Amino acid sequence: MTRSSLIILVGLACGSAWSHHSSVGIFDTDRTIEVTGTVESVSWRNPHGQIVLAGDDGREWHAETSAVSMMRNRGISPGDVIAAGDRVTIAGSPPVRDVAEILARNVLLPSGYEFDFGSGNPWFEAGRNGNLVGRVSEGADVSQAIASADGIFRVWSTVMSDPDSFPMFRGGYPMTTAGEAALATWDPLDNDLLRCGTKAMPLIMITPFPIDFVRQGDDILMRIEEFDARRIIHMTDDAVPPEEHTQFGFSRGRWEGTTLVVETDRIHAHYMDMDGAQQSDQITLVEHFIPNEDYSRLDYRITITDPVYYSEPFELTRYFIWRPEMRVHPFECLERY
Repeated sequence: MTRSSLIILVGLACGSAWSHHSSVGIFDTDRTIEVTGTVESVSWRNPHGQIVLAGDDGREWHAETSAVSMMRNRGISPGDVIAAGDRVTIAGSPPVRDVAEILARNVLLPSGYEFDFGSGNPWFEAGRNGNLVGRVSEGADVSQAIASADGIFRVWSTVMSDPDSFPMFRGGYPMTTAGEAALATWDPLDNDLLRCGTKAMPLIMITPFPIDFVRQGDDILMRIEEFDARRIIHMTDDAVPPEEHTQFGFSRGRWEGTTLVVETDRIHAHYMDMDGAQQSDQITLVEHFIPNEDYSRLDYRITITDPVYYSEPFELTRYFIWRPEMRVHPFECLERY
């Protein structure tokens, strides 16, 4: 993942998809500018998209957009809405440095309609305001998804407009002196998270993208769209843990009624959140996946214990919902820098 990728991915954390403290130092999210020009190229990829614009000011602007997975999760399909050669105006947050970059929120199209990347918030003035396009039409065939759903074994999605669903990591952890010292080394522009596929447990569980649970023999495979992450949850007592610590660790699961309880250890030391809080290789996790009665909602609770960096165990929560029209797509992560 690139430095800009990180901003796009975590900058979608709030109900307003474009205000998150992790963008401090790169984009000024308290300001909005408009850039007009001709589209040179468009890339709808993960972990972010990009529009390259030949600006009327003579500069080549690079506009970072939501990830295509994020737009899909919000019912948005960019499709052919924006194409090379279009004359457009992009509204978004300017960079804090003197570079031709913009964190795009809204695009005014040649037709006068407005594309908003999924926030549902129009920007442009009266006469054009509110004419949002790009929403996926209703009526998708969900019969197969409904027929195959079996308890927890279905696709779960995030409610981006509800902070109880996303984000999950919000700081304020009970850090030890060592934890504070490790946090002080954080560089938002130069760290391991600025590459595709580097999120470990528990950070991968912040994901705003779809996840699902699949039976794999006696075990459970958790598929996460973000970075095509795969976790195996061992459901039998004879599973043998690896000798080495790994990115997602070694997970053992059990059922408590309809609740799936997962205990994980042997996770390698890494960043615990997107703002530089770290974890040691002594970290252990206990997760609870708690469905409601009709399996339309999945509450998630994780208890984190790490005696090196945190003075006591602490708990984080979020929830997912079942949207039968969603599925786990290939992530196809593209690093730009």
